[in-house]
Amino acid sequence: MSIPEKVNITTGTGWGSGPCIGNTGAVPRLGIPSFCIQDGPNGVRFTDFVTHFPSGLATGATFNRALMYLRGKAIGKEHKKKGVHIMLGPTVGPLGLKAAGGRNWEGFGADPYLQGIAGKLTVEGVQEQGVLSCVRHLVGNEQERFRQVGEWDDTAEDLIESISANIGDRAMHETYLWPFADCVHAGAASVMCSHNKVNNTYACENSMLMNGLLKEELGFQGFVMSDWGSQHSGVYSALAGLDMSMPGEVFDDWCSGKSYWGPLLTRAIYNHTILQSRLNDMVLRILAPFFAVEDCELPSEEDVPNFSSWTYHTYGQEYPYQHYGPIVQVNWHKEARSKFSDDTAISVAHEAIVLLKNDGHNLPISREDGVRRLFVAGVGAGVDPNGFNCKDQKCVDGVLTSGWGAAAVNNPWVISPHEAISEKVRDLGMVVDFSRESYDLDTCDELADYADMAIVVVNAHSGEGFIEVDGNYGDRKNLSLWHNGDELITHIADRCRKTVVVVNSVGPVDMEQWIEHENVVAVLYVPPLGQFVGQAIADVLFGDINPSGHLPFTVARKQEHYVPILIDVGPDGTPQDDFDRDIYVDYKFFDKHNIRPRFEFGFGLSYTQFKLCNLKITEVNSPTQYLPEPAPFLPLYKMCEDDVCDPEDALFPHEDMNPVPGVIYPYLFNDKTRSLDDDEKYDYPKGYSPDQKEAPSIAGGGLGGNPALWECLYEVEAEVKNDGPYKGAVAVQLYIEFPCTYIASPPKQLRGFDKVMIEAGGNEQVSFQVLHRDLSIWDTVSQQWVIQTGIYKIFIGTSSRKLELCGEIEIE
Repeated sequence: MSIPEKVNITTGTGWGSGPCIGNTGAVPRLGIPSFCIQDGPNGVRFTDFVTHFPSGLATGATFNRALMYLRGKAIGKEHKKKGVHIMLGPTVGPLGLKAAGGRNWEGFGADPYLQGIAGKLTVEGVQEQGVLSCVRHLVGNEQERFRQVGEWDDTAEDLIESISANIGDRAMHETYLWPFADCVHAGAASVMCSHNKVNNTYACENSMLMNGLLKEELGFQGFVMSDWGSQHSGVYSALAGLDMSMPGEVFDDWCSGKSYWGPLLTRAIYNHTILQSRLNDMVLRILAPFFAVEDCELPSEEDVPNFSSWTYHTYGQEYPYQHYGPIVQVNWHKEARSKFSDDTAISVAHEAIVLLKNDGHNLPISREDGVRRLFVAGVGAGVDPNGFNCKDQKCVDGVLTSGWGAAAVNNPWVISPHEAISEKVRDLGMVVDFSRESYDLDTCDELADYADMAIVVVNAHSGEGFIEVDGNYGDRKNLSLWHNGDELITHIADRCRKTVVVVNSVGPVDMEQWIEHENVVAVLYVPPLGQFVGQAIADVLFGDINPSGHLPFTVARKQEHYVPILIDVGPDGTPQDDFDRDIYVDYKFFDKHNIRPRFEFGFGLSYTQFKLCNLKITEVNSPTQYLPEPAPFLPLYKMCEDDVCDPEDALFPHEDMNPVPGVIYPYLFNDKTRSLDDDEKYDYPKGYSPDQKEAPSIAGGGLGGNPALWECLYEVEAEVKNDGPYKGAVAVQLYIEFPCTYIASPPKQLRGFDKVMIEAGGNEQVSFQVLHRDLSIWDTVSQQWVIQTGIYKIFIGTSSRKLELCGEIEIE
């Protein structure tokens, strides 16, 4: 390839300068089209005839590995049918350090092991459909506030630079980087660096993060893509390990054609500021996954998107954002949905619902229990007056299907809770009343007084930081219910002796005002479930589905037990977010300080009862304290010699093409590019070297790190019995307590989960593989993973605090 052709692959053509959210330049001479890069993790964004799948948080709440994979497969299939080449997902960062974090609902839960397994299985499911996955966001994007300077001009005038997530070495490895290792080990093609700084360097120009941790230590072979506008430099980001700039422009200067790369990258190659070998590395990393991922192939010039992200009209201007170009067909409205998509989406929705309380076994609802008249209340039970779809899904005055922002998907239709409950009621010959009024409560009071049972559907929303809703700038401004939900629940519970609360939210909410009310007999937690939200809720309420979801986070009793959103810009306008909880995130913090939560991580009830017994631990491979030395790197393979030709060869081909306004091209616009003189040597970062190392660090050596980390050391088995009256599923969880021989660790850490469906009176076996990394701690002194000597306690249970079986492993 010529230098402009290489640069064209690394640099986005600009916001709106193509049919997808992100579009690379093409290389027509070699038959390489513009790559279509599209959100996202919950379905294909900005198009029609697609499924709105349950969120990542809902998927984590299932604790079902098989469904995690199937959901990835279904989402990948729909992206493939729409002509997408690279899917922006899954999301494994944010981890969920902060309960009010705006994008927590995109990830799988507040535990690195849970996030890692779900991310890995999603990557496998997506890429088996011939679509590359991009794992996001690396790393520390635990709040939306201050993530980008331009988003806060009206509310934080003193903000000079983005927030810095200050993460310790051990926490980086054992917590925040952990799920990315799983995804890399699964063969993820791409990783997205985040908007924020990490330890005071922007993530997308952080060499320690991208070159050191990701590419060297985790052995990542794919390409690093910037989040949209998160690139803040040209040369530095290239040297630090960024491989693709998206969408191409400088942040907040969309459609301007201004880019840190594009023609400036071309110039940097010609004047030897950046070695051509680094450009070659970028291009190879971008192209290689299309050949290396088993079910993928390099798309042809005919394999292009059949939709436009910018309009739903069938015909429109070729470049709508620039108001430029001829009227052409831009949407083919291709059907991407299938029975497989529907079945997968409703299965995830069913299994994501968590039964938190069921006093007196008032659920499932039955006419035989004297329930003939129902009252359904709450904004969350009905339809937003603006409909189910609005820009980026920021319509919040109705049922919650997702958070807002880049991970939101258009709903083809939505079954609201009121609609689904009403259908059940009609079939059973009951009566149902409904009110969505949440402030003038006279009517609600009257209807609650008449009802045999009241179902109150309440919610709490959040989303991405570029959108503000009612003072919530992405992150939630508090953990209270929206739409006066607490008062609504209390009013109704004071008048109806059987009140069921359905909390449909993006994360934990404060339940203390009403959770112990004697008339609140049952509570469901419902994460964002996509288009099937109402049907799934009704199926669980009426017993068509036995609930089997488990909390993917902790619900606290006191607000001070959560990590707050940082709202202080700081004296110098560069907010510093110190991750003081270190490795003690979510339930690990509660366990360390012996704090009693309202509902613990992993908690979830059923309409039946389960019992665990017969724990068995088998050694598969003998553990070693230290990792073996990894194999040395292969010799550098040069596919072609560097070929820096005359800069005039890279000038804009004016005779052959007319430039589209705002589109980023790789060409030089004049012939003033020159080589640097000896006395004008570029000032490279301290310690930078383009030379390849001969061997990886002890922690590296393979996809996801040292290959020994992925060896199974122990197999743990147990028996699960269903002692109750209903068929049901339960997520059995394995936790490990580490010895403190060398350094302290959390009292227990999730290291396995498996969900089994069991007939009433039946039993099933569950088994877990404990890998080398599952028993390891990160030693900050020797910079390697270490297995301590001592006693490891193995716990099996159905939540992080309901642990029924205990065994031991002694490592000498």
